[in-house]
Amino acid sequence: MEKLMKSGMSEEDLNSKIRAKIMDKCFQRFGYMMPWDDCSRLVNQLLTLNREGVPACRIDNYTTDIQHNPEFYTSCSHVERSIAQYVLPFLQLLCLLGNVLNLLIYRLPYFDGSSSVHFLRAKALANLLFVQSRILEVLHAWTIEPIPNFEAIYWNTRPFMITVANISGTISTWMTLLVTIETVLCVLLPFSFRQYCTKKMTLLMLFGSVIVSTAIHLTFLLTHTVTAETIISTQILDSNQCWQASTHYSMQRNQLPLHEVYEKIYYWTQMTVSIVLPTLAMLICSVLIVTQFTFKELGEAFSQRRKCVIRMTVATTLSHLLLEGPALLTFGAAAIKGAGSEKHNTTMCILNHANNLLSIINATIPFFVFLACNHQFRHMTAVYLQAQTECHKEKKQALLAQAANRIRSTRDFERSYVDQTLIAKISNI
Repeated sequence: MEKLMKSGMSEEDLNSKIRAKIMDKCFQRFGYMMPWDDCSRLVNQLLTLNREGVPACRIDNYTTDIQHNPEFYTSCSHVERSIAQYVLPFLQLLCLLGNVLNLLIYRLPYFDGSSSVHFLRAKALANLLFVQSRILEVLHAWTIEPIPNFEAIYWNTRPFMITVANISGTISTWMTLLVTIETVLCVLLPFSFRQYCTKKMTLLMLFGSVIVSTAIHLTFLLTHTVTAETIISTQILDSNQCWQASTHYSMQRNQLPLHEVYEKIYYWTQMTVSIVLPTLAMLICSVLIVTQFTFKELGEAFSQRRKCVIRMTVATTLSHLLLEGPALLTFGAAAIKGAGSEKHNTTMCILNHANNLLSIINATIPFFVFLACNHQFRHMTAVYLQAQTECHKEKKQALLAQAANRIRSTRDFERSYVDQTLIAKISNI
């Protein structure tokens, strides 16, 4: 105490200095800054093992093993890894091919003046981000033996990748909804819907969707953190007991009670604006389109081109309803119980991965749905691809111009309801 008095250092300052040195030792020993409670626990364990004469398993006892998260070896995680290893790479290639071709074909003059094309372009970009943001998941699924540097990269970027996937997934859903609503207006108000579906309104809805979706999902970064946990365990090596330190990463919700409440609010909000409301709206719109377009014979009021667009929209909407609808179960469970995996049984966990797979499939198939439902789209795709293989610039430009033209079978019947009505009136004079 007298030495403390002479040095002018209080007992509190001395304790802080000792704690700082111990924390620095933990950083040197285990390779990362950790909370004081974890550091003191590990130091006490090492001191106890040293007193008991238990040596380190490695000569360089400053080497810490990086291990997979314990959940990596669960049955639910096995399902997730199998999907990431054998299904996701194939879907990512199809998604890249399909959505890039969509973006290229949307640039053709055929789509000039269409307000829907802006939504379709945004949807294609969002689908690309949604699926390709899982590239690290694919690589991580193949690391049966953990790679220390990659483990750190994978876990530290995981909250950002989840946020990007959530933002792009929500934008894709809203773009599908907006295209569906525009189609309903076209069916119900065939003569005046252009007054509402202007380019200005389209861009306003597009940028508004991006801003709102980003604002909703950025909160995920505020409530979740990645932590490293080090465990010292003993094992038998060459008939002798020794100790080994191992570290694994995990992503956890912040422990403050406010964050638990906020997490539930986040999942309720996401479930409402990303699944429930869009699903109900698209379901109602699909019924209106089918009944008005088919049963009331309003199809005669539209050109062949508009009919094809309507069929494409209905097919896309129905595929979205079928593939995204089941996600309501898992989002509902997360909203009620929270997202912690320990609060859900294995069945719900596997169902969550299955729903994620359905969402990825839904983001992959739009191009192929268009090919199946629209003869004009098939024609444009075939001619466009043929043009890309042409070496002569003049022939290439001619093919691109041909891709932008309507095929003869469509052009011959391309008469609007107004034209038909005027012709009928003139013939009656």
